[in-house]
Amino acid sequence: MLLLLSEAAAAPAQVVSKTVGQVTMSAALTRGWPGGVIVARLRSRSRLGTTYAILDGRRALFYDTTRGPCALVPVPVDTVPGENALGIEIYARRGRQRIPLTIVIPPREYAPRTVAIPETRRHLPQRPGLVTQARQFLLLVRTESKEALGGAGGLRPPVEAAPVVGSFGAPQTWVGGEGIEAMTDSIYGERHRGLDYEVPVGSLVQAPAAGTVLFAGYRELLGHTVVLDHGQGIVSVLAHLSRLDVSSDARVEGRTPIGLSGDSGVAYAPIVHWRVYLHGIPVDPQVLTTSLD
Repeated sequence: MLLLLSEAAAAPAQVVSKTVGQVTMSAALTRGWPGGVIVARLRSRSRLGTTYAILDGRRALFYDTTRGPCALVPVPVDTVPGENALGIEIYARRGRQRIPLTIVIPPREYAPRTVAIPETRRHLPQRPGLVTQARQFLLLVRTESKEALGGAGGLRPPVEAAPVVGSFGAPQTWVGGEGIEAMTDSIYGERHRGLDYEVPVGSLVQAPAAGTVLFAGYRELLGHTVVLDHGQGIVSVLAHLSRLDVSSDARVEGRTPIGLSGDSGVAYAPIVHWRVYLHGIPVDPQVLTTSLD
């Protein structure tokens, strides 16, 4: 079962499709802005082999669903709006076939923000070993599990009724350090990777959906961190915690307590930082909803 995207009732469906031979391809672009997700689907009268959707050279595997093969395609937050090509790559008995589908990426503006690292923690970005930590982290968020682990609950915010004080995608300037975002995951750019929820230290943090714990431990910049594999390329990261209540390789259900909130690492205040990576690309967690295919 794949996580789908909810579409605002007031927004008309934006679907581009093409038929080549026995295969019909479609791409839902309703939330396909920079930092969002494109839903690609296939219909075929014959069995298909391994198939990918490709955007700007990045591949997203098609997984089987009740409505046929479907791929969730992340749109990197720094993608230039305008006409683009979504490639469909099909491996079949006759070999590999690539079919382009012309799409239009709508614009999306993200307000800049400035974040000050507390004086007592400005030494953390200077610690040795950060490059190694970032590369290890990148391998984790690129995890691709064919099994859909997320279950019927989908993704839900990790804390209840908490205000968002840091939005996804914001161009970020750091006071007391620089290049902090890139130093956490080895991905270029200083766009804010997730959402920050303002909660008191010690607030309960829950799993956004069922999954497998890929990592539960400490990172110099992210502090006490849990990385959860929800399956089919969807990975959640919960950071700046004060306590961890799960361990690596554990299987958790949605809403399982995974720890307590805090202000560890370079947190500028008591927050829970939630990231979602899709096929290794950070996307706005609010784009992925509780709807399932």
